[in-house]
Amino acid sequence: MRSIEWSREANLTFIDITKQIEEKWTSKEVENFIERTLQVIEFIRHNPNMYPFSKKGGIHRAVIAKQTSLYYHIVSTDKVVLLSFEDNRQNPSHLKY
Repeated sequence: MRSIEWSREANLTFIDITKQIEEKWTSKEVENFIERTLQVIEFIRHNPNMYPFSKKGGIHRAVIAKQTSLYYHIVSTDKVVLLSFEDNRQNPSHLKY
């Protein structure tokens, strides 16, 4: 099983998106987002190649929800680094990955 490392940016963007959900919706939606995120991370841990590459080579994109994607990089056969959570509704030219 691969280890999962959260980058500083992944931590910050996850917290930011969670706060946005909390401001606009209820704690139930926040819980659902967190549960779905943890589920996707477990999928990545077991099979990191299951999600497609993003537009920038070497970076994978996992859709957490219709509005949010997680970008990650497979560092080695036993390590994956979570890079960032991004809002899918933003202008594609603003996406980092």
